Amino acid sequence: MSADNDLSEETLRTLAETSAEEETVLSLYLDLDPHRFATAPARASEIDSLLDGAHREIESGERSHAELMALRGSLERARGLLAEQAWAKGARALAVFLCAPLELSVMLRLPHPVTSTVVISDTPFIAPLTESGPVGAVCVALVGERFARILRGSPERLHEALSFGDDVPGRQDQGGWSQARYQRSRHEDVKAHLRHVANTLHQLLTAAPYDRLLIACTEQLWPRVVEELHPDVRARLHAERLSLDVGDVGIEDVVEATAAVLADEHRARVDAALAKLREDRGRDGGERAAVGLEDVLKALLERRVVTLLYQADTTRPGVLCPRCGWMGAGGEACPLDGGPLEPRANIVEDAVRSAVGQSAEILPLRDRPELDPLGSIAATLRY
Repeated sequence: MSADNDLSEETLRTLAETSAEEETVLSLYLDLDPHRFATAPARASEIDSLLDGAHREIESGERSHAELMALRGSLERARGLLAEQAWAKGARALAVFLCAPLELSVMLRLPHPVTSTVVISDTPFIAPLTESGPVGAVCVALVGERFARILRGSPERLHEALSFGDDVPGRQDQGGWSQARYQRSRHEDVKAHLRHVANTLHQLLTAAPYDRLLIACTEQLWPRVVEELHPDVRARLHAERLSLDVGDVGIEDVVEATAAVLADEHRARVDAALAKLREDRGRDGGERAAVGLEDVLKALLERRVVTLLYQADTTRPGVLCPRCGWMGAGGEACPLDGGPLEPRANIVEDAVRSAVGQSAEILPLRDRPELDPLGSIAATLRY
């Protein structure tokens, strides 16, 4: 297979069917976000960082001599492929798959962004290739004792990213010691399958991040699945399993169940934040709450905001000091440095950016009247 291809269904299918006898497949994803890597020097720096990471990954693992030699050869091949940047035109990301024993050498330009990452395995890591737009925020794993399907996208639109199965024998009842040994062996086979699922979810999170993970499985399997997850993956896991028949469920059913769960979760977050706001306004003279645009902007400048709540369609003019970042509803001179203020068509957008910068929770509200008498914007505070 040649380098410098655009992604096609045929290429995707071929990669999906590619498998090596050892872990000699090197998968590289290169971020080409035009806002960050528009110039050749910026891309060269990102390429060097990616290849350095690949070198560390190759040399740090416990590998056979054959694997090590194959991966070192693939890394040198990658250096040659990435040295010429003609492939960068029109691409938001680049995927490279190399395996010396299989004579595999594939370079793909991608129309959607991915995070720069390195994966070494016995098969190409192709899940990020299935994204047809911006990186999906939701990942849904349908997990059985022998197989798994992983879907990506938004709550309203999911597509199957990949599926796989592992060799796990079926249940049987022989009785006696033979049965006990069989059950122990089967238990370990299921555990290995669940570890495969967990590793795949972690690789996917690294290469094409998702914000929320939902898992559908049986009630008996649920704690075993959760136990195997990497902490970074578990941090994105919805607290309750999806109750679906994973062996016979269509994507539309998964979309419906996922959207319902996430909508309930969001409503619960909003309800809790509004309850906290009411509680904080009613105690300690309301010092733990900010209500109205001026008070909220002041709290943001003091970096006291825990949760920012505002009506999603709220538009308020304001002013911003371009030197120190002071924000206000109006004025001509900055009260901090005396300099001129820059008019802002919607100071709420600046408030949101400020909240992001201080890791505050941000909850834009729709179809909720609770903020109407509070000037459409409020915040709970740290102190």
